[in-house]
Amino acid sequence: MNQQTSNNYLKILAIITIANIIVLFIRDIILDNKIYDFLIWNLFLGSLPFFVAWALHRFYGKLNKILLWGGSFIWFLFYPNAPYMISDLIHINEHSKVVQYDALIIFSFAMLSLYYGFLSLKLMHQVFKELSSQRMANFMITFSLLLSSFGYYLGRVIRFNSWDLFTEPFKVIATAFEHLWPISKNPSTYIVIFLFTGIQYMLLSMMKNVNDIDVSSDDFPDHSQVSS
Repeated sequence: MNQQTSNNYLKILAIITIANIIVLFIRDIILDNKIYDFLIWNLFLGSLPFFVAWALHRFYGKLNKILLWGGSFIWFLFYPNAPYMISDLIHINEHSKVVQYDALIIFSFAMLSLYYGFLSLKLMHQVFKELSSQRMANFMITFSLLLSSFGYYLGRVIRFNSWDLFTEPFKVIATAFEHLWPISKNPSTYIVIFLFTGIQYMLLSMMKNVNDIDVSSDDFPDHSQVSS
């Protein structure tokens, strides 16, 4: 991704992000409640991996390998926050008079967060490829999808927060181990992990394949030759 393309993405993301927040604020004013304002904080967390990845990609030539691998580790920690916003759909109140409006707002925030995450995957794939090899880059991205799916499980099922990794790291590690081993006693953990990984891979593949579609003018009839 060249500098001009990167800047264009940043502008588009900024506009869409501001638009989402404005729509949410309009809802707050009309309904006189702020029950969904947590979406802004979750979106902030979901966008962090993109900005980390963008910085690593943008300043790759100016950073030594220690900083690059350190930044990559930070990206690994924060990437799960991007797809995690999909789970915010659980907060939709089906009995609300504005359930359709609320559903669209939550869905829009979730998809925007996911897009931030997927753009960070694209940037980090290039970083990993430059640091090591194409094979290693593919492995690291696949591993990040699996890790984010387990992060989804820890956050939505066990109810850990992102900052628990820093405030209670041993508790998080111990609990994670309990839900991973032995495998025979924790089938639901692996079902969630592989299902959410599959969903991410499917969406990521769809985004990639859309870019590969070549729409040629030859596919459409020449209306100038069609008589009225």
